[in-house]
Amino acid sequence: MDPVTRWIARLTIRDWERVHDPDVRSRYGLLEGWVSIVGNLVLAAIKVLLGLALQSAGLIADAVHSLSDMASSVVVILSFHVSRKPPDPEHPFGHAKAEYVATLVVSLLMIMAGFQIGQESVMGMLHGSAVAGLPPLTWGLFAALVVLALAKEAMGGFSRGLGRQIDSNALAADAWHHRTDALSTGIVIVGLWGRNLGLPWLDGVAGLLVALWICYTGAKLAYDAVSPLLGESASEQQIASLRAIAQSVPGVVSTHDIKVHNYGHFYFTTLHCELSDRMDVHKMHEVSVIIETRVLKRFPGECVVHMDPVNLYHPWLHSVSDAIKDAVVQHPQLVEFRDLNLWGDPGQERGEVEVSVVPDTPETAYAALQEHIAAQVRRQFPALDFTVHLKVDFTAQPLTP
Repeated sequence: MDPVTRWIARLTIRDWERVHDPDVRSRYGLLEGWVSIVGNLVLAAIKVLLGLALQSAGLIADAVHSLSDMASSVVVILSFHVSRKPPDPEHPFGHAKAEYVATLVVSLLMIMAGFQIGQESVMGMLHGSAVAGLPPLTWGLFAALVVLALAKEAMGGFSRGLGRQIDSNALAADAWHHRTDALSTGIVIVGLWGRNLGLPWLDGVAGLLVALWICYTGAKLAYDAVSPLLGESASEQQIASLRAIAQSVPGVVSTHDIKVHNYGHFYFTTLHCELSDRMDVHKMHEVSVIIETRVLKRFPGECVVHMDPVNLYHPWLHSVSDAIKDAVVQHPQLVEFRDLNLWGDPGQERGEVEVSVVPDTPETAYAALQEHIAAQVRRQFPALDFTVHLKVDFTAQPLTP
């Protein structure tokens, strides 16, 4: 945040630094929403007065655009009010995704505004308008309009700063909506300056370019809202952080099947950890609790740790592991392996392993891939009854020779 936005946040938001607290996040959203509503009312009133003085339909339309921005601010306020509601029987995971819904609504309003500006711009380019008899754009009025545009950009910067502080797509979308209004005012300035030059179509060209940019930005924001609603994959940084947290606990051999579901400002994480099958079950539970506690400090929400006991002391373990690694590295559709386990009595040895495949691998190819891995193991251990399980894991890391 810039110093001014930070100062306002500290002055108006209790516990402003606790950005992961739902109540604090809600206060950020309410602050941004009400500042936007009051600001848009004031700017719209000034634009109407200037539009009447200049007999400018474009400036009056820009005033209407500023009033329409209030709708997006109302959506933001409602979304933060809903998102702070506790879980209920119909929504056991809470209501945090209301922010994503708000982002989607605001982005759609942006696209509608861009389409309207583009339509009006094309009509202006095709038909133009007479400029004789209309008041010219004076330097004083030009300065006033520039101040209005800068004020709207400042409101956008304020919303953007608050959005970054709490990592909110809804506030980021509203910030872009403020910027579209600033650009709309810029179009009006160009059009009014066209009066002085005798070029009434000038604002049409500028308006069409800006309209296309607004629609593109709105579409991108809509995608950014829909993607988490559908369920995004975890980032590489999140996966690396979870892997490091788990493997820092003594006794954990490796970690796999890591999943992170971002539900607003809550995280639902699951991960599998391999440990020695000689570890006491109570000790295993203790390890899982330690991992969960450390994960929740970094990813607040809920965490489930699945323990995979493996025989780390089997005499064939390293040789079988090397054979599987060679098979995986040799085949382009195989990524990595995990949960290698060997057990049984002499002469009745059994084993199994889980291998990750490339996501677009057809299931019809699974049988051949399983045989490819099993054959590699049987060359060294023909008596081993070995089972290969294939699975798609988007967090798997390719093995290197």
